[in-house]
Amino acid sequence: MQTGGQERGLPPAKAGQALAPGRRAARPARKEAAADAPDAITIALGFDSAAPDCVAVDAPARIDAALLASTRAQKVICPLFAEDYDALVVAGHLRSLGFDGTLVVLAPDLPNPRMVEREIRNQAGGLRVSVVVKP
Repeated sequence: MQTGGQERGLPPAKAGQALAPGRRAARPARKEAAADAPDAITIALGFDSAAPDCVAVDAPARIDAALLASTRAQKVICPLFAEDYDALVVAGHLRSLGFDGTLVVLAPDLPNPRMVEREIRNQAGGLRVSVVVKP
């Protein structure tokens, strides 16, 4: 019996149970904050030059598991559209490599950059994506 207007607590969800509509599953904890490590490198895809703490590559195929491991990369930066690929291709490739960092997508002025961000994230199976609009 309920008294005093208190609601009964719901039992915690068990593994494998569907969540109620509108509730999100908890995101698994990151392995470690490698991005905070001083020797973590960012991979810049499709840029002629890069900052000193970046490795510049010219195509998504040049990013492989060995490069991700040797640089301990936690960020990959790429343009939304390039001549031979787009951010969806890059996101899918990174996901297939098991990349657990963030894909930073540089985009032209967009009416709704968050929608583009969600679409890339959904197509890449939940990869962390951040769309940055260039002025």
